[in-house]
Amino acid sequence: MLAINPTAPVDRGDLAGAAGYSDQAHFGHEFRAFTGLTPTRYVEVRRRFLREHPGHALDGWPIDFLREQQLTTS
Repeated sequence: MLAINPTAPVDRGDLAGAAGYSDQAHFGHEFRAFTGLTPTRYVEVRRRFLREHPGHALDGWPIDFLREQQLTTS
């Protein structure tokens, strides 16, 4: 399962490879098309959210879960 841990450093190359992309550029483009945010901005927003709302139910939701939700509501 692909998940971005917002509390740890993120290696975008490793993240892109884990998601099945051969390069960061294609991953970043599709990530932004899906979330509306670049991967870097997404992590910044998640980190701020975690600081402001510790223990929130949304804390730790993986990207795959969000994608499944979008597919089932479309």
